[in-house]
Amino acid sequence: MNYSLVKILVEAKKLNKWIPAIFLVKYDIQKVNLTELEDNGLILTMKSKSDGLVLKLTLKGYHHFNK
Repeated sequence: MNYSLVKILVEAKKLNKWIPAIFLVKYDIQKVNLTELEDNGLILTMKSKSDGLVLKLTLKGYHHFNK
């Protein structure tokens, strides 16, 4: 996964914020298999009426990516 993308997700987890996936397109979010990450318990996805698909790391994902 792109280092910048990981850094953004880790920082958002520290702030307890959801990130719209549309803002992560320039960090190659489309190349990441979100379903696989969600199945492994590393990320949460949710559909928002205003922002579309939003992402947030789980605590397990935070520890996995924040090494």
